[in-house]
Amino acid sequence: MEIDDRVYGKIQVTEPVLLEIMQSQPVQRLKGIYQAGISIRAIPKLTVTRFEHSVGVMYLLQKLGASVEEQIAGLLHDVPHTAFSHVVDYVFRSKEHDFHEKFHEKIITESGVPIVLKKYGFAIDRILDEKNFPLLERSAPDLCADRVDYTLRDGITHFEDTALFSRFLGHFVVQDNEIIMNDAEMAKRFAELYIDMDKARWANPLEIVFYEIMAKALRIGLDEGIITEEDLFEVDDYVYNKLKNSGNKDILEQLAKINPNLRIVEDKNQYDYVAKAKLRFIDPKFVANGKIERVSERFPDFKERLLQRKKESEEGKRVKIVSW
Repeated sequence: MEIDDRVYGKIQVTEPVLLEIMQSQPVQRLKGIYQAGISIRAIPKLTVTRFEHSVGVMYLLQKLGASVEEQIAGLLHDVPHTAFSHVVDYVFRSKEHDFHEKFHEKIITESGVPIVLKKYGFAIDRILDEKNFPLLERSAPDLCADRVDYTLRDGITHFEDTALFSRFLGHFVVQDNEIIMNDAEMAKRFAELYIDMDKARWANPLEIVFYEIMAKALRIGLDEGIITEEDLFEVDDYVYNKLKNSGNKDILEQLAKINPNLRIVEDKNQYDYVAKAKLRFIDPKFVANGKIERVSERFPDFKERLLQRKKESEEGKRVKIVSW
């Protein structure tokens, strides 16, 4: 199978087990789950789906020499995401924004995936345990395939500059079963890009407001029995249309606000929302002259910027809606 990917260009998937898992229901459902959540309805260019990202993670792992087993885990890592991705974490409040992760095993084991894995001789228990796959997932501030792919993918989509982001691809290497970078300056640029993306996208107050609005609509829907928790594991459009067609005036009022014309201003005294997102940061390791360092150790200016970004993220911003 050939895929035209926005990050890696034309990629080939030939491994039979990967091809079959890509066609499984849990993975195919991700085509209807946007990585930007509800923001896609107000910012149409944010077209990355969880399917696209999952295939990208799988391919990046392949490029880095990971085993087929780890590539399988990469392909499956996002299958428990609910409709609208992380919007659900504003419904069921969680500092770590990890509501979906609780359903990882359930979604996989209750699908046809275990049959495919058994057919090709892979143990499902190993696939379900992310500790077996250090290239796929690592805690911040380290790099991992998941973090690298969504940074590049969202970055290309937001800044609309494929060339800029493609330059990083040749600078990720594996050492001691960990993804690091092979150039100090490129490592710094990637770390700075991550901060830029956090400010522009993942912790952008406007997008957080969209999430809060949609979360309110979902809470009303759940409380009124219009939707169920099981519905959250359908695709975005299914849940959105169920809410929209409910005729509930409170839900419709919330949905009407989610459009490109919504405007907010920062107001520390009279505010509608405290726009605060999950703290995201990286401090990549790189190798230079045979020595491994972190970006913050080599570059004091980056260390200062990182500390400032952490402070901003923890404080959040108080904002109010002025028009929609």
